[in-house]
Amino acid sequence: MIEDGDDDHEVDPDDDDAPQAEGPEPDESSEDEGVARDGGFRMPAGFAQSLLPNLDDFLASIVAPLQERMRSLMPDYSALAREALAPMNERLQEQMASIVASVPTFSVPPLDLPALQAPVLNPATQEMFKRISEQHARTVEGLRKSLGPLFDPEALRGLNRALLPPNLKEHADEIRASDVHEFVEQEGIPLYLVPRGRTALRLLRAKDRAGRRRVLGDCYESLLEDCAAVLERADHEAISDELSFALDGLGAMRAGHARSAQAMFTVTLDTLIYRFYPDRKARGVITNRKRGADVPEAIDEMGVREAFVWLPIWNAHEEFWKHKGDKVPRYYSRHASVHGVSSRQFSKRNCIQVLMLVTSLIGYADRVARESG
Repeated sequence: MIEDGDDDHEVDPDDDDAPQAEGPEPDESSEDEGVARDGGFRMPAGFAQSLLPNLDDFLASIVAPLQERMRSLMPDYSALAREALAPMNERLQEQMASIVASVPTFSVPPLDLPALQAPVLNPATQEMFKRISEQHARTVEGLRKSLGPLFDPEALRGLNRALLPPNLKEHADEIRASDVHEFVEQEGIPLYLVPRGRTALRLLRAKDRAGRRRVLGDCYESLLEDCAAVLERADHEAISDELSFALDGLGAMRAGHARSAQAMFTVTLDTLIYRFYPDRKARGVITNRKRGADVPEAIDEMGVREAFVWLPIWNAHEEFWKHKGDKVPRYYSRHASVHGVSSRQFSKRNCIQVLMLVTSLIGYADRVARESG
């Protein structure tokens, strides 16, 4: 876990990012599966993946019949080659037999090269290879026709729309699911449930982090309303406590108290993450993001929807070591917000960013709770 606080201040023993005493971790395996110790909820492992459209399975279901068709259409090239080259092999064997028989006398008869070439050039062989070529052409054409529906623009658009977050589906012609995934792999700004499509387009088209932060500033009011709309629809009892604090933070923002709201959203985000990952080791995958690190395997194996939610949260937990002299970043950082209170870190842009993270996770938790019955 990240130790990102000062060594000389009092440490909260419940802080994931505080230095921990050496020794074995407490055994949390006795907790009931799917239930957090504080009476909250934790979804079964892999639950979200089972609800998502899985592109690999989808393509496999389409390609499998095509593979069977390919096998039925493809000629046995090994048999055809053996048939075509049989005359040449027979002639070569005769030549080699003659050579071997002559070895004791060291008299090597010259190879009859015209005779060796003759089988390749004779009409029967040419006809054989012509048959192979025609069969191959028919196979390729059959494959092209079979795969045609898969690459139909409307089919691809439908697949892309199915993979996009709900707030972006109306923009399936302008936003690709792969672009969304690439964005949240690199940035601590969510695109799941918030923001609205036009704002998401601006974020996706921004050239760099500075450009994306300008969007957060320019769209501050609309982003606030986008988040409010999602939060006000989320009413499942499983997230009622966290929801009430998020709404309090929203009220503080509307009253012009962005710094207070940012602090409220940050601790609410911590609590929500704990509710999903009460096990310290599993939680560390989300809350310990090393600079330059690849996406953790646990997130890489998530379904599309789940990854859209957790990747930006993971990015927002980039390591910050105040006692090592790390400079407080201007972009939102959970660890810097907790251990590096500064006007550089507490700002309206960072407040709206962490509100988006909390809103995305609350909306996701509300949907998962409903789907799990």
